[in-house]
Amino acid sequence: VHVEYAPDASDGSLLSVLYGLLGKPVVSYTYSVEITKEKYSMNTAVNAFFLILKLLSLYFLVVSLFSLCKRKMQKSATTQRRFAVLIAARNEESCIAGLIESLLAQNYPSELFDIWVLPNNCTDHTADAARHAGAKVLEMPTSIHSKGAALQYAANTLLDGSRYYDAFCVFDADNEVDPAFLSEMNQALSRSAIVKSRILAKNRMQAGISACYEIYFCTANHFLNRAREALGLSARVIGTGFAIRRDLLEALGGFPCRTLAEDAELYAACLTHGVRIGYCETAVTYDEEPVTWRASLVQRRRWMSGIMQVSRLTLPRLFQNFLRRPSLNRLDGMLQLTFPFLQALTPFFTLAAFLAGSISLQSLPVSLISAYAGSLTVAAAALVLEKRLDVRLTGGILLYPVFMACFLPLQTLALFKTQTVWHEIRHSGVRLASSEFQRRREKIA
Repeated sequence: VHVEYAPDASDGSLLSVLYGLLGKPVVSYTYSVEITKEKYSMNTAVNAFFLILKLLSLYFLVVSLFSLCKRKMQKSATTQRRFAVLIAARNEESCIAGLIESLLAQNYPSELFDIWVLPNNCTDHTADAARHAGAKVLEMPTSIHSKGAALQYAANTLLDGSRYYDAFCVFDADNEVDPAFLSEMNQALSRSAIVKSRILAKNRMQAGISACYEIYFCTANHFLNRAREALGLSARVIGTGFAIRRDLLEALGGFPCRTLAEDAELYAACLTHGVRIGYCETAVTYDEEPVTWRASLVQRRRWMSGIMQVSRLTLPRLFQNFLRRPSLNRLDGMLQLTFPFLQALTPFFTLAAFLAGSISLQSLPVSLISAYAGSLTVAAAALVLEKRLDVRLTGGILLYPVFMACFLPLQTLALFKTQTVWHEIRHSGVRLASSEFQRRREKIA
């Protein structure tokens, strides 16, 4: 491309005078732009990838808007089920009593539920602490090395036991539960064979990182699970605090336990079998969260590795089932299980975009600021809608975009290295403030 500059001779400028003396353009230069076939192909791949990412993000955004729908009032259950409450525990002596005490304080007939603690590979006195608090203990064989395997062993034992259970609840040892948990789950199980509870952080004020978990759970509660409940889609089984009916557990052959993400496995198994997972926001589970970045990264690396392993194992069969019997529920599940892979590839396609010239370094600060502001908006909206906004969470809100950004490298790492060993995260045994339970008891009354 050849460019010349020839000023107007009548404007009296210095350039005009020079132009008149020289009789030729004052400024003349030539530049060339070469677009190679390789760069063109790279640009095409980058644009296609980010288009898919944007379309999926737009889909999740549209679905999340249905969280604003008013919750339907459900009819009361006509029968009361007998529950087996399962608590997998490894070295949880410091916190197991808190969960058991909150379960014993349920406004549900005590003769209709049994609390079973499943200690596995413990080096402390978890079993003794559980018995002292009022729970039954189901001893695990030494071959059990994960939560999923402990739950599967308990399911096999109790399903064949002399005491008949209509449903099973699953908790982590560091949890505490709302006084109305079992009564609300009893009603919800009349509508769905498996139900996920609302989950919150019981130590949200303890550190900035635990406040980030509170925001993360509020986001999942409202924009993920509440929205899907309104649409009749499956909620996600996130970690802990869910109930499953006996008939479904028998149909699934117990709890899946091939990976370290037994919750994601159960979610995928339900999708494969065409079972919708319900969501009950009036049944609340409080979970103790890490208070250091190191513990958080260890935990979330396990999450990402497990979820991506589950996706590899289940997506082919889920896709085949979808082709045979298409349903929006299966499609939504496949998109959710596929999305982590797209996020894991994002750093590579971003680098390719820089190399291909699709993105300039000058635009990077604006993009980062926009992403930070968008994440802050989501955090604030989730806290407001979940009625959990507190000025003391300001530090956690400001930190939340960084917390979420850490998922990208963890997902990328999980893409290449699958974690197969469960690393223990020690819990402090912090207890939920009594004012939280008091407010709930007053509301229930």
